Amino acid sequence: EQKIEYLNSVDTTIMGSRNGQAALYLWYSLRKKGIAGIKRDVVHCMETAQYLRDKITEAGLTCRLNDLSSTVVLERPMDDKVIKRWQLACEEDIAHV
Repeated sequence: EQKIEYLNSVDTTIMGSRNGQAALYLWYSLRKKGIAGIKRDVVHCMETAQYLRDKITEAGLTCRLNDLSSTVVLERPMDDKVIKRWQLACEEDIAHV
């Protein structure tokens, strides 16, 4: 077993492997949505990330969102309850959503 900090979990799989069923479901979902559906999802994710960045900034906290990214990076909250409630991926003093 290996503690994976950013997952807040222990990895009990061989070399971090994943279930093959997840890959099959992803393939099915991508085929069903098509290019137009995937584009809609990407736009929605990017708009949501921009919204989160704006709200965190308005709250007086520092965060970063790179262009063409959907990952908002911020300082790791001091309160573990916040990390657990929002399921933040943390490593050392950094968290990201």
